[in-house]
Amino acid sequence: MNDRYPYLRFLIEAAHVIAGAFAAIIFLGGTQHSCHHGGFVGFISFLMTIGCAVVAYVIVMVKLEVLRLLLDLESNTRQLRAAPHSAPPSPPPAAA
Repeated sequence: MNDRYPYLRFLIEAAHVIAGAFAAIIFLGGTQHSCHHGGFVGFISFLMTIGCAVVAYVIVMVKLEVLRLLLDLESNTRQLRAAPHSAPPSPPPAAA
């Protein structure tokens, strides 16, 4: 069943690298911007940059985890439909 959607599965496996690269780009760009301010404003800008990078990392990881959940649901649904179903147990006869 794992041969379906190979590109999505590759994205899920590479999730930490993708999220880390995204956060690193935000962090480096924000650090450069905060260095131009200098002083206390630069420090506050740097802290905000760290916060934004962490939030971006978490958001990307959550989105990829939702994608993993949807692929697992699809796979489990296919397995459930492929498995033979047994008849539900019949209720005991009523006493007269």
